[in-house]
Amino acid sequence: MKWLSNRYAYPLVALVMLASIGLQVIWLGQLFRAQQVQVKRDLDQAVANAASQSDYLSVAQGHENSENFKNFFLSPDWLQIKQAFTRLRDRQFGGSFTSQIRPDSTIVTIGIHIANDKPRVGHRQIIRTYDEGETLQTITAADKRDLARMDSLVKVECLRAQLDLDTYHVIYDYDSGKPESPAIWKKAQQAAYRSQQYGYNLNFFLHTYQLVAQSINGVVLYRMRYYLGSSLLMLLLTGAAFFFLFRIMRSQRLYTQERLAFTSNMTHELKTPVSVIEAALDAITRYGLARDPVKLNNYIQISQSELQRLNLMIDKVLNLDQLDNGQVLLRRELYDVQQGLASVVSSMQLRQAQTSSVITYQPASEPCFVGGDPVHLINVFYNLIDNALKYGGKNARIIVSCKCSREDIHISFQDNGPGISGIYQERVFERFFRVPENPDVHTVKGSGLGLHYVKQIVEKHGGSVKLQSEAGKGSTFTIILPAYHEV
Repeated sequence: MKWLSNRYAYPLVALVMLASIGLQVIWLGQLFRAQQVQVKRDLDQAVANAASQSDYLSVAQGHENSENFKNFFLSPDWLQIKQAFTRLRDRQFGGSFTSQIRPDSTIVTIGIHIANDKPRVGHRQIIRTYDEGETLQTITAADKRDLARMDSLVKVECLRAQLDLDTYHVIYDYDSGKPESPAIWKKAQQAAYRSQQYGYNLNFFLHTYQLVAQSINGVVLYRMRYYLGSSLLMLLLTGAAFFFLFRIMRSQRLYTQERLAFTSNMTHELKTPVSVIEAALDAITRYGLARDPVKLNNYIQISQSELQRLNLMIDKVLNLDQLDNGQVLLRRELYDVQQGLASVVSSMQLRQAQTSSVITYQPASEPCFVGGDPVHLINVFYNLIDNALKYGGKNARIIVSCKCSREDIHISFQDNGPGISGIYQERVFERFFRVPENPDVHTVKGSGLGLHYVKQIVEKHGGSVKLQSEAGKGSTFTIILPAYHEV
């Protein structure tokens, strides 16, 4: 599976994402076009409803209590008749409308006027008929009033259908079919939507009304908002799933590599004290050191020191496993951290007696008490000093200091080692992580567990660990623990 994950995983994921995006684009494109058709249908219905209401209102006087009259003029059947009547002008016809109210019914008369002679070439035969007693001025004023009413009704119907659009209208002369404003008509030819032409007054026919929407994309996108949101969310979730999957795969790969490095390093770490003890016992046996108490005692001390070192390494691994599983229970007690520091520093100074390393301890002027587990805190101190000695080499210079305040206790471990680059300072507390010196060889052996263990134990005590370091200028680890307060 390694060849598959490394060589084909990323291209495969990229292909899947591109396919998902492509399918979403195709689906949304089809939906967008379908919504465009639906918006145009809704606009058609809105204008038709407004025209029917305008027709009814133009002849409603005297028919307010007649449901049949109202239902007829607001019905789809009447609208079809009306539209056919309006389009008669295209056949050189004219028309008129009259109504007569009687006690039991209303008589509606639609007149069609046909020219007997053909119009001259380039001319249109115009037949205009007005009711008796009406002047052109009166009819024109009434037409303007009815046009304003039609425009208002269209806006009301658009709002009712949730069609929040920037619209305008084009007015055509009923007889000639020519627009009243050529400039507006020319602009309308580029519009996304143009309705049919509707008459808006049944008493006379001067103009027809056409609704125009320059763009309907805003309403279409608004209606698609949930589809767009769900599509985007699905793509984001898919991308996030792949991202976290690759992150987990990468973490697992790094973890495996670090575990293998840990096994190799730990083997060397365990092998060293075993080899030293074996050599010491062999020397005692081979050279009969029972007769030389001084040398015998020296070899026994070396063996004890190495056994203690071996025991601490084993405890480190066991403690870390228990920490990760949440099985470590701190046995808290009133504890003076300065006693533990003094003990660890003294022990480490004894170990380094044969080298040029120097460990300086700067205690506080008064006891520094915490509510903590002495065993684990001593292990923390040991780990930090041991790291400083290993990386500082034979001429390591380490300063251990302790400062107390009412609220917390600061314990710092300063060394003159190689330092840690900024890019690694966040990672040094990770399990198995070691600052790389050489991609294949570590000149300083270690398990990569010490600092991880330090951070886990300190945080379980309610404290924190800070690192200040610069490559080539040494490092300073500072432990901050809450001071003990009597309840």
